[in-house]
Amino acid sequence: MKKVSVLVVFSVMALVTACYKEISFDEKPYIEFKDLRKEIRLDQTDGSKKDSVILTIKFQDGDGDLGLNEAEKAVAVETQDFNYIVRIFRQKNGVFQEVPQEVPYSGFFPRLKNDGKKGPIEGTLDYSLVYFQNFVPKKDSLKYQITIKDRAGNISNTVESKVIILNEF
Repeated sequence: MKKVSVLVVFSVMALVTACYKEISFDEKPYIEFKDLRKEIRLDQTDGSKKDSVILTIKFQDGDGDLGLNEAEKAVAVETQDFNYIVRIFRQKNGVFQEVPQEVPYSGFFPRLKNDGKKGPIEGTLDYSLVYFQNFVPKKDSLKYQITIKDRAGNISNTVESKVIILNEF
């Protein structure tokens, strides 16, 4: 009886091990557009309305070198070497045109894997942009193009969001 139970345990372990497939992604990050949502908020200083736009993307990276620690971010801020790159397009006369950026809309996200080991990671990233309604045209239609970059300088594919309307009320 004891030999049978040991045999069953080893058989189950062999089946589980044989069915397990190690996850493997490209070292170049890959992203997919997941969600775009808007929250209307009141500014705590003057009570004016602002639209907070939250972009959500899914990501995969084969070596897990996404994001920056504080020291890396400090250097990247000085050179504006963003790891979350955003391009904004505004609809005018039915055609989307890129919005010139006097102030960058791109930014940074923190390290997503801190154990120092190379290995695949996947998940979602949320990125928020704030628009004060006093400075946004009524019923302004925007869409976004997003790209991310890893610490090795590998740039992901570019994804495009759906259209969102700001300053609706």
